[in-house]
Amino acid sequence: MEIKKFEEKYLDSLNDLLEKSFHLKKEGKSPPSDIELLAIVDEKVVGYLVLNRLIDGVRNQTYFHVNYVCSHPDFRNQHIATRLFEEVFSICKKEGVSYLELTSNPSRVAAHHLYHKLGFQVRETTVFRKEIL
Repeated sequence: MEIKKFEEKYLDSLNDLLEKSFHLKKEGKSPPSDIELLAIVDEKVVGYLVLNRLIDGVRNQTYFHVNYVCSHPDFRNQHIATRLFEEVFSICKKEGVSYLELTSNPSRVAAHHLYHKLGFQVRETTVFRKEIL
């Protein structure tokens, strides 16, 4: 398995994974400040996550919000997400990123187990969202 940054040649394979995981497809290009990581096996995307680079204006610190963490159903329990996060931690150290945040659906129990194992802590918060468009 290789961990790579997104390349356009993997778009169809990525969309297959996103459809299986979230019932959606990647549309358009990501902002240059975002980092999209792919786990690749035999030229097939088997894992994905997105790092959105943000600035905490109060603390004056850069951080990443982690989005769309997923692995292909046929490749589960093969440490794909762990490998993706190892790359994330390396990127954070190289770029001086202060911290990571992510949200996760309560039903994703296996993912929560992984996040705890990787050192993430649950914050007491509720996420609110208002659709505009």
